[in-house]
Amino acid sequence: MELKLAENIKRMRKERSLTQEALANALGVTVGAVYKWEANLTSPEISMLVRIADLFDTSVDNLLGYEMADKRKGTITDHIYELLGIKDRSVFEEAEKALVKYPNDFGVIVAAGNVFSAFGIEEKNNDMMKRAISLFEKALVIVPYDINPRFGRLSLIGSIALLYFLTGDSDRAISMMLKNNEAGVFNSKIGLLTSLSGDSGDDCYRKLILSFTELTFEMINTTSGLLFYYKNKGDLNRIKMLSRWCIEFTETIRKTDEMCFFDKTKCSYLTSESYAYFKSGDKEKAEELLIEARDLADVFDTSEEKTTDIIKLFESHNAVSTFSLLGETAKESIDYTLGLINDKKFNALWNKINR
Repeated sequence: MELKLAENIKRMRKERSLTQEALANALGVTVGAVYKWEANLTSPEISMLVRIADLFDTSVDNLLGYEMADKRKGTITDHIYELLGIKDRSVFEEAEKALVKYPNDFGVIVAAGNVFSAFGIEEKNNDMMKRAISLFEKALVIVPYDINPRFGRLSLIGSIALLYFLTGDSDRAISMMLKNNEAGVFNSKIGLLTSLSGDSGDDCYRKLILSFTELTFEMINTTSGLLFYYKNKGDLNRIKMLSRWCIEFTETIRKTDEMCFFDKTKCSYLTSESYAYFKSGDKEKAEELLIEARDLADVFDTSEEKTTDIIKLFESHNAVSTFSLLGETAKESIDYTLGLINDKKFNALWNKINR
């Protein structure tokens, strides 16, 4: 078993921008003591290990860098999630046994918390939800520095806040999210919970609109990534299906007769769809789609009546404008997509159509 105490003390100190002197002052020891710990010349006593772990908001196990050789904890948590996935109620017994065996292990605590949270929410069982809160709050104190963000600090806070809301403490839930709303990560949840609590104010509405806009962009980014993933794999049928779905999505969400941001994205999707038909040998269909993209781009780029407000589905006091890596014009969005596709023969077809 290899411990990484010296390495971890040094790394965690630097992550918090602390000098050896500052750490020594915080712990009430000499600078020399800290130097010897980090140089692996001596090790802190057990009581000092607890103080260092507390200072760095981690567990003693994590500070030591202790890992079980047989990975039993990982096997146990995997089994818990498997049972939870099929709603097997024997998962409660497995979770309780794991907590007895590993009461201070972050992964075990979170897995057990997810068990009580999932069943508690579905069955509206306050006792289960309160048990989940206590487990998640315990986990929050010992979040490892290298944890998967899915189970990290903000994820835990969101889960705890939702459970507080569902158990009747809505003020505490909303306050918790507001205090930790880094980069607007909880905008949608705050908007949901405050609206469910009867809020009809502008701030609630603004958070919901911003969240809707961000989710729309996330969908566009994700689908664009998938299109090029399928291109890399050579899966032309997936490109055709996904491009068409994206085009239909933009038509559904735009809710305006004016030219808007979605017309530029549609030009890009039409180009991707055309490429898939071109590579599969249907030159006629590929040319038809590229002509549609070109004509739409011409209308967009020459239109004097177009909006920078990307969504007209809502009555918004302030327009939500966008800047796009596709470019300012629709023609630029086609050129940008062609550049990413990087196929000389397909580019030649576009140049022929766009003469």
